[in-house]
Amino acid sequence: MSTTDRPWLHTEHGANIGHTETWTWEAAVQLQLERVRNGDGWNPVLDAYQFVMALRMVLRGVQMTRRHLVTEPARALLDEALADFTAAVPGGKDARDVIEHFDEYTQGTGRLQHPPGTKEKDRRPDDRLAEAFRIEFGWRREGGERRPVRTVGPYPIDLVTAADAAKRLRCDAYEALRMDEGSPWPRGSAYAVEHAADPRRLRA
Repeated sequence: MSTTDRPWLHTEHGANIGHTETWTWEAAVQLQLERVRNGDGWNPVLDAYQFVMALRMVLRGVQMTRRHLVTEPARALLDEALADFTAAVPGGKDARDVIEHFDEYTQGTGRLQHPPGTKEKDRRPDDRLAEAFRIEFGWRREGGERRPVRTVGPYPIDLVTAADAAKRLRCDAYEALRMDEGSPWPRGSAYAVEHAADPRRLRA
């Protein structure tokens, strides 16, 4: 069979699949940000939940890409990018766990409410811990701009900052793929090109 007849195999394209999922979920993050900003009544509160879930999926897509990269420089690029994302959005990963497992966290029995390694059967209901992990939504002013904030327990997530970090991470993943394939771009160039081409996308 010629190379042109060879079937496309999912298991041989994990990095590309991961990046496709990253792109999809990062677009969802931006959509949810716009819905929050433009909504009224309870809609921003509800859409902020979906924002956090989509943000976590961006991370999952990048982590899949990282696992399937072949070259060490490309892996190192994504390791640095993931560290930068975590620094920009502390709690971006764990907030999803709190929201998804509300049945545990509202009773003080969530995984993050107890010391690492605590078995589920040993997590006792605790009102104090439940209160510490309340989920709230609000707005704050920064430089004259009204910015939405989803607070998940100890993690206040500025949605504008988080959306920009997700975009940067998705661009970093693209550059890691190019590096892995032997066509590297300087880190940050994809983000710079996109941001210049569509400065209204994030308004940040």
